[in-house]
Amino acid sequence: FVSPFQRTLQTARSIERAFDAGQIVRTSIDPRIREQEFGNLQEPGPHRRDHALLRQEQQIVGRFWYRFPTGESGADVYDRVRTWWESAVLRVNQLPSSDTGCEAVVVVTHGLTMRLILMQLYGWSPKTFHTVWNAGNCDVYVLRRLSSAAMRDPHSPGLRGTSSPYALDADVGDSPCSSIELVVELKGDGANRAHTSSRGRTHRRT
Repeated sequence: FVSPFQRTLQTARSIERAFDAGQIVRTSIDPRIREQEFGNLQEPGPHRRDHALLRQEQQIVGRFWYRFPTGESGADVYDRVRTWWESAVLRVNQLPSSDTGCEAVVVVTHGLTMRLILMQLYGWSPKTFHTVWNAGNCDVYVLRRLSSAAMRDPHSPGLRGTSSPYALDADVGDSPCSSIELVVELKGDGANRAHTSSRGRTHRRT
């Protein structure tokens, strides 16, 4: 599955050259996994808005909720990514009689789209989503289908409350990082109560 944007089509062509003839069963260009629409930035006249100012507004509102004028919010992208995932990947692979002849599915898409796939896969809240970074350029996330036994095990790695049969394999592919800012206030006793605060960034593999 390939996003219809030029940069992803170019990447897909490069990937195809790494396979032998006959290994690729089908290539589908699906607009549901395209990049977020940032609106018409070339709009002429007095209604044109500075993209840098829109980005500032986005930082205040949050990337998941902020909708660009004539564009999309992260929530809009989440909706179309989820319909693609459930109709093109999840439902097909869950059918007992499903036999597509494929051993793997390669998805060539964008950093935000990858993050939103993981969001619906793991049931992240918007708050958690905002702490996770976009994938780097040409990062590869590998999702492995879990066995029936692993699906029945509530402690199986990667499930975390979701019924999806896929788990992120950080041993084979890249793994998303996240950061969170913490404020710690230390208060002393007595009249001379001291207030100190520290802010720290933590990086973790998720």
